[in-house]
Amino acid sequence: MSRVLELLQEMVRIPSVNPQGDAGTAHTGEGEMAKFVGDFLVALGMEVELQFVEEGRPNVIGRLRSTHSRKHLLLGPHLDTVSVAGMSIAPFSGELRDGRVWGRGACDTKGPMAAMLEALRRLVESKRRPSETDLWFLGLMGEESGNDGIEFLMKSDFFARRGVRPDFGIAGEPTDLKVVHRHKGSLWFRVRARGRSAHASRPELGDNAILKIRRALDYVERELPTFYADLRDPTLTPSGFSVTTIRGGQKVNIIPDLCEFEVDHRSLPQESHAEILARVRAALPDFEIDVVSNRLGLDTPSENPWIERLVDALGGKGKPAAARRAHLASASWFADCSTMAKYGVPAIAFGPGSIQQAHTKDEFIEAAEVERGVEVFSRWFAALP
Repeated sequence: MSRVLELLQEMVRIPSVNPQGDAGTAHTGEGEMAKFVGDFLVALGMEVELQFVEEGRPNVIGRLRSTHSRKHLLLGPHLDTVSVAGMSIAPFSGELRDGRVWGRGACDTKGPMAAMLEALRRLVESKRRPSETDLWFLGLMGEESGNDGIEFLMKSDFFARRGVRPDFGIAGEPTDLKVVHRHKGSLWFRVRARGRSAHASRPELGDNAILKIRRALDYVERELPTFYADLRDPTLTPSGFSVTTIRGGQKVNIIPDLCEFEVDHRSLPQESHAEILARVRAALPDFEIDVVSNRLGLDTPSENPWIERLVDALGGKGKPAAARRAHLASASWFADCSTMAKYGVPAIAFGPGSIQQAHTKDEFIEAAEVERGVEVFSRWFAALP
């Protein structure tokens, strides 16, 4: 068995389930995973630091210095996984079977992370580090619950204190080794109606919040989408508004004094989330509107030189433009790269594995895809200035 597959198996066997919601296990948090990755980076001679975002939940950050440290590349897979509740396989087995590694996180995103780490190990062993580009490995906590780790890091003065301005970033994600340089944004907001409770035998004494909220539901379902119906994007599917949760009422014999629902809007990069929120608040002045999560879309130009070198490493070097474009992709989901871009760092998502296997009850990644990921990352690192 190859080193990278052994590494991946070890990582899958370390539970790092995001603790928000029903985790499906008592073994939650990224602490043990961060220690494992940190020890791996230390063994490579990298400068390593844990950055605690919450108690027991750190980012792990490693720096591989170049000769001159003029440029800085961020490699940012996330440490956490989604819940293991309802899985049909042993979630932490890391079993290699039928040419696949199985278990929670094998695809999203420990497979891409293992490929990055093995490529870094090969680079160190080759004794041919880049002359100008420092490689920063970011093992990020909390991606699955709102990009918490990368937000904390980029908002902090971590890089500024070191006199570093990152030049480019990559979120390690299962993209079928396609360069995802564009993806949708995500705006989650909550609409709340307040009423007045009363005994259900005297409903006229109350103000039913469930009935009140019907107008807001109708607006989000019917009217709000019309303002964006004509928006088109050359590579992304149309945006949309989805009501995904609703809560109201305490007991069958009590008139409810509160009802609320949540909306998931997947936006195109050219949309303004501030404009959407202003429109909703203007249309629904009698309701409370709270932002749950606000993640911008990604739109990194494909002509970026870091992307050009990665396309070369994928086999596009010397090929016609159409053949090179075949290595590019857009996505409806979002990743930590959008937060990098929000803070001024051009970024992409990239890695082995298919998003179709992410979060599934029988998650796996093709072993051959992980091996190919190592080769691509290794060629990319070798071509860095």
